[in-house]
Amino acid sequence: MGILNRVINILILLAAIAAVVFSYMLFSKRNELTDGWQKMADAINATAATLDDKGASGTKAAQELASDKLRHTQYANLDQVLPKLKSNASKIVKQRNDLAESFQKTADTLEIAGVNAKDFQNTTTYEAKGKEFGTKVSDFKRNRDDVFANYVKTGSIAGASISANELKDSAQANAAAQKINTKINDIKSRRDRFASHIATISKTLGVKSPNLNGNNYASELNASLAAINKYKRTADTTRNALAAEKRKTASLNSQIAAHRKTISDHLADIKAKQKRIDELLRVISDDGKSHVPNKVLTGKEPECYGYVKGKIEYIDKDFGFITINIGKKYEFVQKYGIKENKVAFPLPAGKIMTIARGLNSDKPEFIGKLVVTKVDDHNAICNLVSGELSELRVGDDVYFADEDIAAATEKAAAPAAAK
Repeated sequence: MGILNRVINILILLAAIAAVVFSYMLFSKRNELTDGWQKMADAINATAATLDDKGASGTKAAQELASDKLRHTQYANLDQVLPKLKSNASKIVKQRNDLAESFQKTADTLEIAGVNAKDFQNTTTYEAKGKEFGTKVSDFKRNRDDVFANYVKTGSIAGASISANELKDSAQANAAAQKINTKINDIKSRRDRFASHIATISKTLGVKSPNLNGNNYASELNASLAAINKYKRTADTTRNALAAEKRKTASLNSQIAAHRKTISDHLADIKAKQKRIDELLRVISDDGKSHVPNKVLTGKEPECYGYVKGKIEYIDKDFGFITINIGKKYEFVQKYGIKENKVAFPLPAGKIMTIARGLNSDKPEFIGKLVVTKVDDHNAICNLVSGELSELRVGDDVYFADEDIAAATEKAAAPAAAK
């Protein structure tokens, strides 16, 4: 019995020792768990504070996830507090994604290539891509500023005073650009009017009109200027020649006036001598009754037509033309008392002549009319203008009747009368 008690006491002692050991071990583990729980709570709070970024992100996660609210003693309330970490993290992620999309939309709007929203969402690439995007935006701004500067310079050249700041301001940009457009349109209108006037001047002067719409407008203008200078030199030469002719004409008019007086004096002398010649002609004529014409013909007087007499040499009934024996070397004889005055009278083309048969007989017969078309040295080709070709005969007489002479001399005198 005593031994059993001892065994039981030993077992109880061992159980007590085991309980103490297990209690110590359990306390130690509890402390480790509570310390780990607190570290986790502090880490969650620090993460929340990082998300808040001192209020810059607009969230209050650090306040909502305070360490004291995450203690193990607040285990029952963790289901209400912990979801707020995910909610705030989702907001930050959405903000990041929206910013990344905004970057891409901005790049697309500005036509900046090589920008992808996913590169800004990736934590390993966003920093490098952000710097690259910043560089491209800076390049875009520099290019824009250069364009604005050149636009301002263009406006200044065109006479429109604007500034780059006006072009950067959306409220003023349109009005500033309109100033330049107005000036440029005015310059274009002036250029078009200038080109039109140059073309009119060129056309008036008879020189080639320059093409001012191409890239070679300068050489085109130089060519037109050279042509106009050539025209001016020709005009100056003509003007000088005209002035010389005017001086010569004035001199000749002066000489003509002197000659007219001399001629007038000579005419008076000729009249006196003509009277004497008439007396002498009556003496030297063979019978004292010879007809003396009023003047000696030279071949230029209208009276010469009355002396022209010829005959038909050939009649071509197939082609309807006639040849006569009068040509460029035709001569007739003018009786001057007992003397003969041989007069050269080239038959002119285009004149109407009369055709007759037995012209020197008691009963001459009128046949028709012909027109001289082509004149050779000793004959001429004619066409019938009235009468019948079948009625003509070789040897028929051709001459200028009174009406033919009137028509021929009237046409010849018409230009002089018009002058």
